[in-house]
Amino acid sequence: MSKSNLLAACLGGAILAMPQLARATENGAIAYPIGVNTVMAGALPGPGETWWQNYTVYYTAGAFTDGQGNAAVPGFKADVAVNAARLLHGWDVSLGPFELVSGIVVPIMNVDVGTASGSQSSFGVGDITLQPLYLGWSNADKTFLGYAGVDIFIPTGGGISNNFYSINPLANFTWFPTPKLEISGAIGLEFHTENTDTDYRSGSLFFMDFGVNYHAFDTIPPLAIGIGGYVIKQFTDDKVEGVVYQDGFRQQGIAIGPQISYGTPNGAIALKWQHEFATENRPEGERFWCQFLLPLRVP
Repeated sequence: MSKSNLLAACLGGAILAMPQLARATENGAIAYPIGVNTVMAGALPGPGETWWQNYTVYYTAGAFTDGQGNAAVPGFKADVAVNAARLLHGWDVSLGPFELVSGIVVPIMNVDVGTASGSQSSFGVGDITLQPLYLGWSNADKTFLGYAGVDIFIPTGGGISNNFYSINPLANFTWFPTPKLEISGAIGLEFHTENTDTDYRSGSLFFMDFGVNYHAFDTIPPLAIGIGGYVIKQFTDDKVEGVVYQDGFRQQGIAIGPQISYGTPNGAIALKWQHEFATENRPEGERFWCQFLLPLRVP
């Protein structure tokens, strides 16, 4: 499955409503929904097909870490619930061997966050993701599926919004080395514009999702069990009014956990748990996912 704007840092813009947390969270923000692309990540609708992919995630974090991985914000606690709907459409044209697909993602989210000094709640529409054009490719026997493109995250301007644009070139893939074993993932970069409300510009990021899924039961072929997670690493500094903030406040983190999925030509569902660790300059917690896919239009 593919991505949606779940604000996978799950904190970015909404927490900025709390002035005492503004610096401690904007530099932990990310638009890409880290951890979403761990099951059939390279799949796309075929020509003339339309898919509805839905992503529900609950994120809970009990710490915001510093550059050494230690808790940096006293009493920090965040609970975030997001539901994002994604529409993908495969066009009836091709570019050589590549299929052409476009999509849009609209997330609705609720954020509860607090510190020892107070708490804040926000609810609303998150930043919308435009996916203007993916180039998809698969080999003849469908043991490898993949696509590449650029996602554009558009700030909605509300209390949930990150209040900056994000540009994400990325590539997704799914590989079946054997009929029962699936290896899926996504790899990409994220670049940000400046938040004009705060004069803060978050640094650029590398991210990678990964998943290994095995169809272990001959009596239930569509059922797969596996592990999945992600890696995130910031490679340029955060800046305020063009000046490097503190030591650059570069974030990083890793997550891994179990997942189970069930897929047929009529739809698919996946349940996942991802445990975060080795974080720096970002929240650290747990993610619980429910993702499903329904074909809306098939030629």
